[in-house]
Amino acid sequence: MDPVKREALREELLALAKRDPESIVELVLNLMDQVEALTQRVEKLEDQLKKNSSNSSKPPSSDRNSRKNPKTQSQRKKSGKSSGGQFGHKGATLKPCADPDETIEHRLKICPVTGRVLNDEDIVGSIRRQIFDIPEPKLIVTEHVYFEYAIPGSKQTVHSPFLKETGAPVQYGPRMGSLLLYLRDYQLIPMARVAEFCLDLYGQKISEDTINRFRNPCYASLESFEEFMKKRFLESPVLYADETGIKVELKGEWLHTLSDEDYTFLYVSNHRGYQAIEDMGVFPNYCGTLLHDCYSSYFKLNCLHGLCGAHLTRELNFFIEIKSHKWAQLMKDLLHQGLTTPNLRSRRGWNQRYTRILNQAKKEHPYHPAARKKGQRGRIAKPPVNNLIERFEKYRESILRYIFEQDVPFTNNQGERDLRMAKVQQKISGTFRTWEGARKFARMRSYIGTAKKHAESAFEALFQAIQGRPMFCQS
Repeated sequence: MDPVKREALREELLALAKRDPESIVELVLNLMDQVEALTQRVEKLEDQLKKNSSNSSKPPSSDRNSRKNPKTQSQRKKSGKSSGGQFGHKGATLKPCADPDETIEHRLKICPVTGRVLNDEDIVGSIRRQIFDIPEPKLIVTEHVYFEYAIPGSKQTVHSPFLKETGAPVQYGPRMGSLLLYLRDYQLIPMARVAEFCLDLYGQKISEDTINRFRNPCYASLESFEEFMKKRFLESPVLYADETGIKVELKGEWLHTLSDEDYTFLYVSNHRGYQAIEDMGVFPNYCGTLLHDCYSSYFKLNCLHGLCGAHLTRELNFFIEIKSHKWAQLMKDLLHQGLTTPNLRSRRGWNQRYTRILNQAKKEHPYHPAARKKGQRGRIAKPPVNNLIERFEKYRESILRYIFEQDVPFTNNQGERDLRMAKVQQKISGTFRTWEGARKFARMRSYIGTAKKHAESAFEALFQAIQGRPMFCQS
């Protein structure tokens, strides 16, 4: 403030204090309220800057690349083992083929040492070397000839029925279609680059419409796979659920996943909450354990729940590293002990230890609801630490379920992995141009993800689906 203005204001306030002391008291109290509000706001903003993927639910892509805040911070502990393959690990390397496709013999006519003429009778052994390579890219053209026969007494002719794959005079076969879908939907290569790939390797110009001519029937044939998968989920003891934001027609929408160890189901919706969960067509009748990240809509389902320990650990890390909260370190230790040594305590022992840590947390950070200000609406915000403590108290049974039930895992990593490729697709394309394209992507990636879980070739799985014989649809 300008010194002259400051001095004038000082004189004015001194005069006001002599004339009306109550107004000065009210002014000071208002200023104290503003300072407190601004202090809380600054602290909140500073906390946001200190959060990264290792101490919050923020994705690694949002981390700032600096020494103080490294881009990746693994939660794994050192195993003490040396890097590389471990003892007993079977290596994967090329092995000689017993029946090579082509054999080239190298014979000597003149001895390089003595200069005398050599023939087959001088051969005493052989040394074999094999080269594994791919053949020259080339499309194989198969022509189908349908002979026409004249009908006696008529000008009409007849011929054998056209096969399904020869519906047009010239067209690509199912293996070529499988390659196009493999590049587009598995490797996530944009259609323009798929067309460029085909032109460079095979000398053929492929249009976007050509790719869709295979994609549309493949998508339709996978409906039976999707329905079978939904029924199978009802028998799974544990399901993983998660959701992530995507863009469809430049608008923010949601992609949901539901999966187990063998199957992946992706579902795109314009809802994040219970409406989308209900539309997936699995949850109303599911009675197993649903593992998720504590999204409130899942708790409306009539099933057992398990919460992701990795998410809870990251949130505890923030209060350990930034705030130095003792209770957070104790709770983190308890979660990791439950993972590594679940038999260390009885069920009662684990619950007693959990309760003691929560009681300590409440003593360290007591919560006193702030007075509602005049005209203020809605819920009064709680400090983040009290929200976390309340969550640990409210969902105790779901958090500790992995300790007492062997089938329930510690983390929801499976659900997150099933969504990962959708984020890669969004980085490539930015948005799905239509809802139809988004639904096709979800179903195709569900099928491909399931193929990889079964250790099957994604190319072969797509080849079967194109021909109307999707895999993984039988018990």
